[in-house]
Amino acid sequence: MIYWLYNTLFTALAILSLPFLPLFLLFFGARFRSGFWQRLGFYPREVRDLMVGSRPIWLHAVSVGEVLSATQLARELKERFPRRKILLSTFTVTGREMARQAGVGDAIVFFPLDHPWIVRRALNLFEPCLLIFLETEIWPNFLRLAHQKGIPTLLLSGRISPRAFRQYAALRIFFAAVVRRFTAVGMQSAEDADRMVRLGVNPEKTRVTGSLKHVSWDSNGANPARAVAALAQLGDREVRQVLVAGSTHPGEEEILLEVFLDLKSRFPSLMLILAPRHPQRFAEVEKLIQRKGLRYEKRSRMNGRAAAGADVLFLDTLGELPDFYSVADIAFVGGSLVDAGGHNLLEPARLRKPLLFGPYMTNFAEITSEMKRAGGGIEIRGKEDLAREIAALLSDQVKARKIGDLAHGVAVQDRGVVDRTMDLITLYLQ
Repeated sequence: MIYWLYNTLFTALAILSLPFLPLFLLFFGARFRSGFWQRLGFYPREVRDLMVGSRPIWLHAVSVGEVLSATQLARELKERFPRRKILLSTFTVTGREMARQAGVGDAIVFFPLDHPWIVRRALNLFEPCLLIFLETEIWPNFLRLAHQKGIPTLLLSGRISPRAFRQYAALRIFFAAVVRRFTAVGMQSAEDADRMVRLGVNPEKTRVTGSLKHVSWDSNGANPARAVAALAQLGDREVRQVLVAGSTHPGEEEILLEVFLDLKSRFPSLMLILAPRHPQRFAEVEKLIQRKGLRYEKRSRMNGRAAAGADVLFLDTLGELPDFYSVADIAFVGGSLVDAGGHNLLEPARLRKPLLFGPYMTNFAEITSEMKRAGGGIEIRGKEDLAREIAALLSDQVKARKIGDLAHGVAVQDRGVVDRTMDLITLYLQ
C-alpha cells in the first residue's frame, strides 16, 4: 500500500510534467539533458555489451564529493576482486565528469530515476551481484526491487544529519519499510548508526565503519606542479600569498570578494583562487567578479599563456581544486557560510593547510567537531570574522603552519575505515 501510494504520486507528477518537459530541458535543464535517456533506463550499446553477463558490482555516488570516495573505493575493489567489473553511477553531470577523469570503473553511467518500470529495466539489464550506495542514498523502488531479485544492497559511509533524520522520521511508516530493505549499513558514526536504527534498520545489520572521506587516498589526488605552473603564469609565486576558496555557494562569493578587496590594501600580494561548487553557476560568479572591478583570469582560458596582473584566479574547471589547495596559504571551505551543509575539510587538511569554514557544516559535523577540538580549523560567523582571521593568518606564518599541521593530524588518523568497509563488502560479495 505504501509503495503503491509512492509510485502513484511519482507517476502522476511525471504525467503532469510532460507538457512542460521540452521547455524545461530547453531553458533550465542543461544538466539533465546530458544522459536523459540513461535516466530513463536506456543505456548505450557499448555499456550494455560490456556489462551483460558479467554481474558487476554497482557502485553509486550522487555527486562530486561522493564520487571522490567512490572512485577510490572502486580501485580498492578492483585490487581485491580483479575479476569483477565495476559499474559506477552518478546522478549529476559534474559527478560523472569527475568519475570519467578519474579513469576508474569499467563503465560510468547516470543513475536511473526511481520509478519501478525504469528501475526494473536497469536491474534486468545489468544484473549486479552487489549494489553499493554511498552516504545518504535511499531509493525506495531500487531497494525494494533489488531485494526481490536477491541482490544484496549496502549503504556505506552512511550518514543522516539531524535535519534529514527529522524529515525521514516525519514519514517513518514509509521510510521504515524502505530502509529495512538494506542488506546491511556501514555508518560514519555511532550517532548516524543510532538514527538509522531508529528509522527501522535492524541493529544487527548496522555497523559503524567510518567515513570514506576521512581516508587519506594517495595524497588526495593533488598535482601541485600543475598549480605551481598556473601561478607562474600569473606572476612570481614567491611574492604571493594565496587564499583558496573552494566549493563556494550563492551568497558566499559576494562575502569573499568584499573581504578580499578590503584585505588587498593591507596585503597587496594577496591572490584569491575562487572555485564555485557547481559549474552551472560559473557565468553568474564571473559577472559578480566583474561587477567588483577585480582583475581576474579564468583557468579555462590560460592554456599556457602568460597572464600577469590578475588578482583573482577563477577556477572554472573540474578536478583541479586539490591542485590549488596544495599551493594555498589559507583554505576556506565553502557551503558553510550559507546553509548548504558544508563540504569536505579533509581535502585541504591532508595538505597541511589552515582551515576556515562557516557555522553550517551539518554534513560533516563529526569531522568539523574533531577539527575544532584539535585546533586545525577556525569557524567564522560572517564577513568580519572572515576578514579578521584571514588577516591574522597572513600576518603570522608560524601560527598558520601550526594550524595546518594540526589539521593534517586529524586528516590522517588511522581509523581502519577501508578495512572495516571492505570486511562488510566481502560478506556479501560472492
